[in-house]
Amino acid sequence: MNESLAAEVENCRFTPVRLREGYDTGEVDDFLDDLCRRLRAGEPVAALVAGARFTPVRMREGYDMGEVDRLLERVVADAADATSATTSAASPTVVDPTAPAAAPAAMPQEWTNPVSEVTSPLARLFRRRRD
Repeated sequence: MNESLAAEVENCRFTPVRLREGYDTGEVDDFLDDLCRRLRAGEPVAALVAGARFTPVRMREGYDMGEVDRLLERVVADAADATSATTSAASPTVVDPTAPAAAPAAMPQEWTNPVSEVTSPLARLFRRRRD
């Protein structure tokens, strides 16, 4: 179903970072493998991505956080588009010309940052307070 999207995820490359915070490479790679498997099986992935948590790393190689976040946002959007296109193609809508016009559907809330960071005890201890 989402074979091309799964192939895109499988072949993506992220910028490695060391001196600034990045996501743990092993955790991201394992997550993307699971994501590809679910895309190929036609399973919904929005909840999986929304629940993703990666450990931030510094002073050892990690993936650029922004690049990973943007890829996951795009995957969720593309998977949703593919699902809605398949659903609308599978069940054509019959319109009753005598029925009153339906109210416009509410706009979905904008979805932001699909990945939440896991903070270590030291990061919580040394972070600045925001007043």
